[in-house]
Amino acid sequence: MTLAERVVAFATQAPELQTRRALGASFSTLIEEMGATYFACLYLRRERGDMVIDRSISNLPRQWQEHYLARGYDASDPVLQGVVRHGSYGYWNEIASGMNRNAREVMGFAEDADMSDGFTKRIMLDSGGMAVMMVAGRQLARSPQNRAVLRMAFDVFANEGARMLKMSGEGKAAAEPEASAVDLSKTQLKVLMMRSEGLSNKQVGMAMGRHEKTVECHVTEILRRLNARNMIDAIRIATKLKLIL
Repeated sequence: MTLAERVVAFATQAPELQTRRALGASFSTLIEEMGATYFACLYLRRERGDMVIDRSISNLPRQWQEHYLARGYDASDPVLQGVVRHGSYGYWNEIASGMNRNAREVMGFAEDADMSDGFTKRIMLDSGGMAVMMVAGRQLARSPQNRAVLRMAFDVFANEGARMLKMSGEGKAAAEPEASAVDLSKTQLKVLMMRSEGLSNKQVGMAMGRHEKTVECHVTEILRRLNARNMIDAIRIATKLKLIL
């Protein structure tokens, strides 16, 4: 199975997974081929004007996480702050340029933990909110294909992880609606179709001449009307109901 086929398989399987452990195991299998050992998905919330880490899903050693937060490294991490503030993404050396002393200390701490190389991306969640995800290892295999795979896989992981964090225990997924009970407007169907083609909310807004926030409102309503957990789930349901092809 090629790497492209593996990421499609991961994206297909992820909505059916019911635990964070299963999601992490499936994701780890994918990133190991690219030289990544660790991953972390950080869900952020706004506090006093700043974005802070609220919850997370990761396979990072607990001692490492505790030390990272105890030293306040989240505030001086050049990669994390660069991604949160500017929406940039990429390999760490691309993001963490012109580091100050504090930033070099953070990166040195990561290197000591066999995380000298990594890839990080900001994700705007389908259900609202923001997450930052990263993978890391001693040295990642780099290529345009690997970059595309990580970007796609991060979006899937972050949205499915958000769905799991909101679940009560191992609760069952909500029942899917009948086609006759779904009433999407022409605009909502257009947004859904464009999202199914891989466009982001921002790109959909530009194509339709609408503000990104307007598109986000449409996405929220689409999820509600389809009783979907996230946009990936909405596309699956809409395709099953033949609302989109």
